[in-house]
Amino acid sequence: MGKSKVVTAVFRALQLILSITVLALTLTFLKGQVYGDPPTTTKFTIFVVAFTIVVAVANLLGAIWWTWLEDIVPTIALMALDGIAALLFIAAGIAWSIGLKDTHGCSLGDDDGRGLYFTGLINGGLIDVGRSQPLAGYLREEDLKSPDLAFSRLQGLCHKAVANQSLMFVVGVALCGSLIGLRFWSYKRGGQKTTYV
Repeated sequence: MGKSKVVTAVFRALQLILSITVLALTLTFLKGQVYGDPPTTTKFTIFVVAFTIVVAVANLLGAIWWTWLEDIVPTIALMALDGIAALLFIAAGIAWSIGLKDTHGCSLGDDDGRGLYFTGLINGGLIDVGRSQPLAGYLREEDLKSPDLAFSRLQGLCHKAVANQSLMFVVGVALCGSLIGLRFWSYKRGGQKTTYV
């Protein structure tokens, strides 16, 4: 296996590991949904990660075993798929950033945790059940009996959401950076056919 194939395989493996990590964090939000539907941002993130995993696996297998893939699929098409994956990851990261703007750094803040409770990504959506306050989709029955337990759970979800958002930007920016680097390298080589990272 040539040097460029090793670099490609390492990059794709890292992309795959980070994407699976984002998927696992996002699935904890879906798994924790007790009432109602999960927020749209969470569902969009699962689509983005699934798309990126398919692209990463195809490119990883292409770098290691499927050498014929380079002959069938033009390099520009693979670059376009990576570009779409990068933009989708950055869009998902921005959506999570906007969704987390009122969380006060995952602390209870001056509003006694109302910022956490009324943030859709953290609460899993609010459902009106005829109480004085709507019910958060991620809270369980035992959480409702103790405000401290409920806000502790919301703080834990907030920390997971911030980690998830950060990983989305890392994957998105790394993909964009590699695309820019590859284009520059290809340009410097005078447009010769190169293997794609």
